[in-house]
Amino acid sequence: MILGILYRNYKSFKNITYIPISNGDKFCSLIGRNGVGKSSVLESLDVFFNKRSFNRNINNNRDEAYITPIFCIKKESIEFSEDEKSLVEKYSSVVWDIISKEPTTPTINYNYIELFKALNKHFVSIADNNITEESHYIIPIGLNPDRVINLGIFRDLVFLEALTPDTEASTTDARVAEACDKLAPILTKIESYYQYVYIPKDVEPEKIVQFETKEIQTLLGKNLEKIVSDLLSKDTIQEISTGLKAFIENLSRTITGYKFKHPSSYQPNLKPDKIYSLIIDDFFSTRELHKESKDGKELSLKQLSSGEKQQAILNLVYSIIKNYRKNNNLIIAVDEPESSLHISACYNQFERLNELSLYCPQILVTSHWYGFIPAMLNGTITNICFDNHNHTAYIFNIRKYREEIKLENKEYRQELHTELPIDVMLKGSNDFIQSVLMSVINKDEGEAYNWLICEGSSDKIYLDAYLSDLVQNKKLRVIPVCSASEVKNTYNRLKVLFEEVKNILHGRVFLLIDTDAQSFAFETDPSLEQYLRARRIVNCEDIRHAKLVKTDLATNPKAPNTDIEDALNGKTTVRALSYFKEEYDLTFVDEECDDESSSYYALDLRHSDKTKLDNFFNANHGDNKVMFANKYIEHIHEETQTPPWIDEIKTFFYID
Repeated sequence: MILGILYRNYKSFKNITYIPISNGDKFCSLIGRNGVGKSSVLESLDVFFNKRSFNRNINNNRDEAYITPIFCIKKESIEFSEDEKSLVEKYSSVVWDIISKEPTTPTINYNYIELFKALNKHFVSIADNNITEESHYIIPIGLNPDRVINLGIFRDLVFLEALTPDTEASTTDARVAEACDKLAPILTKIESYYQYVYIPKDVEPEKIVQFETKEIQTLLGKNLEKIVSDLLSKDTIQEISTGLKAFIENLSRTITGYKFKHPSSYQPNLKPDKIYSLIIDDFFSTRELHKESKDGKELSLKQLSSGEKQQAILNLVYSIIKNYRKNNNLIIAVDEPESSLHISACYNQFERLNELSLYCPQILVTSHWYGFIPAMLNGTITNICFDNHNHTAYIFNIRKYREEIKLENKEYRQELHTELPIDVMLKGSNDFIQSVLMSVINKDEGEAYNWLICEGSSDKIYLDAYLSDLVQNKKLRVIPVCSASEVKNTYNRLKVLFEEVKNILHGRVFLLIDTDAQSFAFETDPSLEQYLRARRIVNCEDIRHAKLVKTDLATNPKAPNTDIEDALNGKTTVRALSYFKEEYDLTFVDEECDDESSSYYALDLRHSDKTKLDNFFNANHGDNKVMFANKYIEHIHEETQTPPWIDEIKTFFYID
């Protein structure tokens, strides 16, 4: 896959710009205001893979220009020769080394320091997706407008020594040229391995769905001539040709004094390529995509609305890839797939794209509709901004995007004394609420979504694991929104909307918060409980388990403080904690514990030990909670007891 792209003087990207695309997830979305360069990113890869014309920045025709994708390639997926493999290993190793730590001079050119800092910040997060130096190559390799290899910012001595260790070049420029020559066969292998299909927003749907187009044949994985030849082999054509020659000769013998022959002395056979071309022209070119309507009518693509045409294209792409594509080396890019669609139809469009990511190494999407974000289970969002004649890009993990946006905004504000662009903070929030609303009022049976809104990303890990059947069968989406206050805000906004449409609701929303020292509370609407429910989790000594109570504090217990880690299966919690026992001095963990009560009671910690455990969970900016959660779910088995409060949540979503 492509983790990011470096640009210089390509279209609106004038200065050297780094656009992160993926943290290792296959579904990658690009958002931002009109004109910031979202479509340019998709177009640039068309330049790289499909030899589309390189559009230089119109204000600079003299300085160097290039497009440099940074590829992340699983080792052994591309067959390199021994010499090529040795070169790739050395180049990738030094790239890994440089981008995985804080860049310094003189190792890195001072002019590139900020760019390598951006690379470092991005690449720190890819380890979450099991991408390591041992398993994957990282290969930056670019092209200039003349399609000559360009190293971009990867031209410092540390990279050249890896690429040209035995050079006789007398100058740096000569050594760079030598390095580029050595990388030429590597680029050829990469270009041959990946295929790239780009569907622009302004493409004519009637043309792109024709069988003869390059896009459709690329999707099929083979051209139409190959498809026809599989059915009508060259040997068969030779037999037909021989039979026809015999017929002509027999006919000629019946005509005294005359004969049929080719003007030249050579009597040619049928040419397979011409036969295939005739079949393609006569058979495929007359076939048009039609939509079957509910009343039995069939409508040509030309008769459909713009939005219906968008749906038709994506449905065709999905069907071809799922049913006919045999290899998984296809990268698909779609520009604004929601264009011209009603909001109620946008969900299916993006869900189809998400499903496509199961069959492709990468799906790239641009969008102005942020409602897709909470519907995706995995993926990344890259927000491209343009300010003071410079592009800046921020990448967020869809699984915890609201948390990451808040953290990024805090750092951004500290560095530049300003806020992140309003379209992320405001539009993302509005589209999120709108998305939830539209998804739960879907009238088609089985098409409505269900939602579980929680506080943190570690909460989501537990809930996704325990409620996996709901995720699969009930279209449940578990969304962390960073804090209890955000949960409250989400509930209040949904409550106003649900009151207006409660007679047509089909999906359900459950909101969950912890019980903490701040005694956070909010009132809920009893009349909406069937479809909109908020609960607080709190441990109960009488039953030695956590239970769910209403979020008001007036009539419900305020203690003990209960984080989700306090409300898990005690036995499973101990098994998971044992992995961190030595590193974090958790010597109080009794590995023989078989108590499946709430972890708070099963551990039964002294105040000092509880402090140590809290310090463990809060270490590394809270990342330890995520690390522990991933270890915990590895130990969830059928024979271990599910916490009762989880069963209560399940019941809510399974109510008829």
